[in-house]
Amino acid sequence: MVTPLIEMKNIHKSFGENHVLKGVSMKVMPGEVVAIIGPSGSGKSTLLRCINRLNEPDAGDILFDGYTIIGKDIDIDLVRSQMTMVFQSFNLFMHLTARKNISLPLREVKKLSKEEADRLALEALDKVGLREKADAYPGELSGGQQQRVAIARAFAMHPKVLLFDEPTSALDPELIGEVLEVMKKLAYMGMTMVVVTHEMGFARDVADRVVFLDQGMVAEEGDPDRIFSNPSNERTRQFLKRVLQAEQVPPPPQ
Repeated sequence: MVTPLIEMKNIHKSFGENHVLKGVSMKVMPGEVVAIIGPSGSGKSTLLRCINRLNEPDAGDILFDGYTIIGKDIDIDLVRSQMTMVFQSFNLFMHLTARKNISLPLREVKKLSKEEADRLALEALDKVGLREKADAYPGELSGGQQQRVAIARAFAMHPKVLLFDEPTSALDPELIGEVLEVMKKLAYMGMTMVVVTHEMGFARDVADRVVFLDQGMVAEEGDPDRIFSNPSNERTRQFLKRVLQAEQVPPPPQ
């Protein structure tokens, strides 16, 4: 029997009086791509940040590779090195080149030599199609290129899972495709991924499972084909109808 790579059990999280997560339970299997969708304010990003304890859950348990990661005696930095995160904002060091943005955590966290870290950084840039930009600074790159560097930095750590928090939301529409192509490539390579996204095409075509979050609870989850073609929850139907109609709005005349 395969052990889930991530298992969340009855997770609750509040910010003051705002009860954001209300008993969320979810599993992620090795090699699986899970897309988390839902309306704004439903708790998607909070849920993702609870997985690696950037947000501390108020109640519940989180298992990673079969072991709890809740508790003061847990080396959370070691855990996070195995579940790296890609944020909405690229979080690159503007004074470092693309190569050094990737090699720095390899040297600081993994304690690799400069030569080995540089080699892995170039390999990572190659995978996202940016090897020729190795010595460019973030300010010399487009938003899409910066996000691809951020993705390269994340998987250069050779984590067990990649966590994506709406990785295309800060990008101009014409740059979204290049980032999604990199994510698709990682999925086809067998990378375990948990993706909070508004990109319904990605969720439908790439994810193995879709989780619909509404008002801090899992309203529905399942195979993308079923979720998108025949959702069983009325709230899911309403959300998808509105979102998919918006995506099909024709462009204004030239």
